Amino acid sequence: MLKRLAILLWAVALWNSATAQSQLKRYDTDFRLSRKNFVMTVPIEIERGQIYLPVTIQGRQYRFKLDTGASQGVIYDDVDIEGLKVLGFIQSEDAAGQSRRVTTVELPPMTLGSLTIIGFKVQRMKRNVRRQGEDGIIGFALFHRGLAAKIDTRARLMTLTDRRNIFKNAEGEILKYRLMWHVPYVKVSPFEGAEDEVLFDTGSPMLYAPNSHRLAQIEASVPAVKDQIEGVTYGSRAMGHFGSELTHQITLLKLERLKWGGFEFQSVHCATVQGGSHVGAQILQYGAMVIDPFRKYLVFQPYDGVSSCQVPDRRADIVMVEKDGKAMVGVVMEQGRAWQAGFRHDYIIEKVDGEPITFDQFNSYRWVRDQEYEFTIRLPIGILTTLRSIWPLQYNQK
Repeated sequence: MLKRLAILLWAVALWNSATAQSQLKRYDTDFRLSRKNFVMTVPIEIERGQIYLPVTIQGRQYRFKLDTGASQGVIYDDVDIEGLKVLGFIQSEDAAGQSRRVTTVELPPMTLGSLTIIGFKVQRMKRNVRRQGEDGIIGFALFHRGLAAKIDTRARLMTLTDRRNIFKNAEGEILKYRLMWHVPYVKVSPFEGAEDEVLFDTGSPMLYAPNSHRLAQIEASVPAVKDQIEGVTYGSRAMGHFGSELTHQITLLKLERLKWGGFEFQSVHCATVQGGSHVGAQILQYGAMVIDPFRKYLVFQPYDGVSSCQVPDRRADIVMVEKDGKAMVGVVMEQGRAWQAGFRHDYIIEKVDGEPITFDQFNSYRWVRDQEYEFTIRLPIGILTTLRSIWPLQYNQK
């Protein structure tokens, strides 16, 4: 009987495995290009430190955020595009570690500059945070499927090419990446004698965010880590497609230096996250980045030819995240201006000056500098109270 049961369980497991594989194989991630043997430049837009690409689909203009931390891309479900081809579904995990089953679709031909991309696949998702003028995301598949690039935010241009040797001799700080889950990981050094394997993630606005467990591992073997810890707080600061990360202990650091190859970013304020360690879009404020998928290189090219730079000494006093469609205080720094005004972790903003407000409305609210506002707050125990404060309370200037 036990033997028959074991055989039955093995058969069921084999069937489940085959079914999962067939679901994943309903589509591939390849796409076709309208040109071959080309080098072209595309204008890019910079907003909140992140990169947006203007694309045309069926004669209509759209804006897609360039997110190297996403494997393929996203089209939001409130964006109307005719001719989407449904291909199947995948299990998708976001930056906050939350997972959902999402639909994969093939976009109609998409034009970027003078290049048309045919058969590009993306996930169809409900947007968690509404960004005006953001219709979707283009992920790292644009590159690892055969396009090399140079991203220059100072010139507001991105160079794209299918030629293998255009960036063969690119000068700068070269780090070889490895693909995991179809996105690029490189090794940086946050402390002398220690490395951290990080995702190069232009979807994140941060310069560097270490994973909390990885920091604990480094701290156990590198005594100098303790001297660079500024404090500990509790809250949530990262947001993914499916919501905010759960409340957890956050370690606040001021790194003496963060090294990308031989380049040093000095006096780096950062804080731990629950998701994976990553280097985000802020690195592009200091230099251009070459993505060479043929050699699996990321080449950082400092704008002024220097070997180090001082990172501005700023830390956000308060970080807002989304909770059930409302703006919630994710992190508030003790002794900062937001703390002194009375804001605390888990406070939910229900109204501003008596008017109900959603998270999206809060983000796009036209605040008047130095004007005082009345905030109706829902406390974690459920009761309402009010605070009066100026807004925004964004940075503690030391």
